Amino acid sequence: MTETLLDEHQDWTGQWWRPEDPDNKVPGVLTYSPDEGLRLRLIGGWKYNVTRPGKNGSTIITDELQRWPVVVGIGDGKYITLLSVHVTTARSFSLGGMFGTPDKLELRAHTALVGVHIDDPDEPAFTAASAHVEDMTVWSRRTGIQETHYFGPERDLTGTIELKHLEALTVESGPLTAKLSHYAWHPHSERTRSQTLTRVREHQVIRFEREEPQSFEYWLDLLGGMADLLSLSTLRACGIISMSVFLPPTPDDWPDDHPMRDQPHEITVYQVRVVKPKPDAEALDLRNYVLTLDDLPFEDLLPRWLEVRDRFAAARSMILGLRYVRSGYIETRVVTAVAAAESFHRALDPAPPIPPEEFKLLRKALLEAAPADRKAWLSDRLTEHSNVPTLKQRLLDLVGRVGEAGVRLVHEPEVWAKAAKDARNNLAHVGTADNDLNHLHAVAEVTASLVILNLLHELGVPQDRLRNAVDEHPDLSHAAKLARRVLCNDNSIVMQIAAVGVTVVDD
Repeated sequence: MTETLLDEHQDWTGQWWRPEDPDNKVPGVLTYSPDEGLRLRLIGGWKYNVTRPGKNGSTIITDELQRWPVVVGIGDGKYITLLSVHVTTARSFSLGGMFGTPDKLELRAHTALVGVHIDDPDEPAFTAASAHVEDMTVWSRRTGIQETHYFGPERDLTGTIELKHLEALTVESGPLTAKLSHYAWHPHSERTRSQTLTRVREHQVIRFEREEPQSFEYWLDLLGGMADLLSLSTLRACGIISMSVFLPPTPDDWPDDHPMRDQPHEITVYQVRVVKPKPDAEALDLRNYVLTLDDLPFEDLLPRWLEVRDRFAAARSMILGLRYVRSGYIETRVVTAVAAAESFHRALDPAPPIPPEEFKLLRKALLEAAPADRKAWLSDRLTEHSNVPTLKQRLLDLVGRVGEAGVRLVHEPEVWAKAAKDARNNLAHVGTADNDLNHLHAVAEVTASLVILNLLHELGVPQDRLRNAVDEHPDLSHAAKLARRVLCNDNSIVMQIAAVGVTVVDD
């Protein structure tokens, strides 16, 4: 079995054309680079300037360059579809080329689908998708490799390595079926003049299936969601190592006894994402996971994740964005972290602090008492949307939802909530900020960590596992130290957890 990795360079030589003009084929080379993405260099090309009609039948040639939703081609004998294509460079060595077709044209594409021609990128054509995601193999807590070691007399070292195929874990969520499949390779020996090295390999792949075909973006969103789940589970950015989508089987294209009659057609996807995969990087130690399939079985976790990622989409994107992009201004990280906390709480749809009927009566009384020239101003501020918890109340609620783990993280909820509220308001509403960057850094890290705990809580992670994560995970435990020492100015080892009525010794 071969696997096309998104950290490897690829190139295809062939002919390329736009679906609406199939007779105008142009030779060129498509290259994929994990750093630079997809680049198509054409010998010749198409009209690349955007034109607009002018007065008296004239044509205005603008300085804008063309964009095409789809470009297709046949490269090295393979059907290839390029999505979201735009011109980057055009070269013309004659005056006619400037107003006609160029002598050289360079294009960039967002995505390449190798193995298919599709004219409409939104066409519901695919019935399945799969991805190999970083850290998924350890996260699955499944292995088909068994090692046995024997220690005999006089340092006699012997042993065995056994490789078994594991059945896929399968779960259904509405019309969607998800499978966590085990892929393994037969033992392989490499012989050199100094030694013989024998290897076995395995990894896990996530696959989604539906009977009703869906668009490419639908499947891409699901695969990206699995990368998000692994990033949440490890608290570090996890990239997609390889991904594919699948077309329905075409039994009429094969003989009656051919094994491919009932097999879907695999289409390899090339795309540069925010997180670039590093499959050969060292694996995380198990203690760096805040969630594995030991904590929640696949059949429970996957459907719950699909609900959580949709319900808390904005908070999820913001909080994982802080993991995907570590650099940047600390002020931006503070605003993003607090906004993620507020967005998460809004998605919970809490009850208004004042009952709606009581709020209507109060609003009416205040408007009647207000001077005539102030009624409009007051009315704009006393809408039904203003009957919501304050930011500080939202933050304190998030601590309470995760119980002891939340208090162990923020140390003193009132102190942290005020610090987070003031930092966000000073940055977003006043236009000033605390000049103490250590203080702002602590606010960002503690607040982001609390949102992570709440996401894990929504997934059903037990309270004791959340508490252990705060105590043991390097990132969460560091955030807890920042809360205690920077925000609360407390260097003691005793944390008084007044919110839950217990005292916990910080060991």
